[in-house]
Amino acid sequence: MPPRRAPPPLQEAGSHRYEAFVLWGGRFAGDDRFEFVSAYFPEQKTSRGKDGLLVVVDGEALFRVNRAFYEHGLILGGQVHSHPTDAYHSDTDDAYPLMTLIGGLSGVVPDFGDGGRERLSEWAWYRLVRAGEWATAGDETRITFQDRTDDKEGTDG
Repeated sequence: MPPRRAPPPLQEAGSHRYEAFVLWGGRFAGDDRFEFVSAYFPEQKTSRGKDGLLVVVDGEALFRVNRAFYEHGLILGGQVHSHPTDAYHSDTDDAYPLMTLIGGLSGVVPDFGDGGRERLSEWAWYRLVRAGEWATAGDETRITFQDRTDDKEGTDG
């Protein structure tokens, strides 16, 4: 159940000029590796106001994400969301993450996900250092995608 293309829900929301979130679940695969194996598009509310765009995932929806990952032996270890233009972590992104695992990843996709994974080099990656503090993911962080054909219903991204 890995993420496919940019993930598609980001592009779908982007086609309506809204931001969106996809959450990634995975497991530790050795001492220095975390493998993401599932993407989950949680129920979310998007809005556009005078201060810009906003995406809200309420507590019940976040609970459902964590329960689904738990039932599959997974940990919520990554979040990816889109921005209308450049890929960067905003002050709001820093202050209100959906993924709170220290060391977890946060990816930001530019241009509402347009271009998908073909533009992976333009995505921005951050790692949660401590509560409320994010740092740009360093060279030791390697992001790769492996397509799989065994996707299951329910936590499709």
